Amino acid sequence: MHKLTLLFAFVAAVVLGAACASPEVEACENFKKARDACEAMNGSEAEAVNFDLCDNVDSECKEFYECAATQACTEFGGVFRLDYGKTCTQPEDKECTDADLRP
Repeated sequence: MHKLTLLFAFVAAVVLGAACASPEVEACENFKKARDACEAMNGSEAEAVNFDLCDNVDSECKEFYECAATQACTEFGGVFRLDYGKTCTQPEDKECTDADLRP
């Protein structure tokens, strides 16, 4: 019975944690999902980085994430990427992506 209680507490914490995410964190997570789904079409798994883009989201990046998550997945030189470069602009003096840490 103790294990069942722990399992319930864990599931409740995960559900409540997800429900309490700020709008900018939610936008960031949606961006990451869209980007990962697009890049999955490359057939190879992306290398993991020791950095979670959505851990410390700047609220000014919210509009960028919302825009970028809706862009088309396009093939560039044989590699699939979200095509947000010309359409979505990052706030001035802000870096909203982890592109410099990704292969």
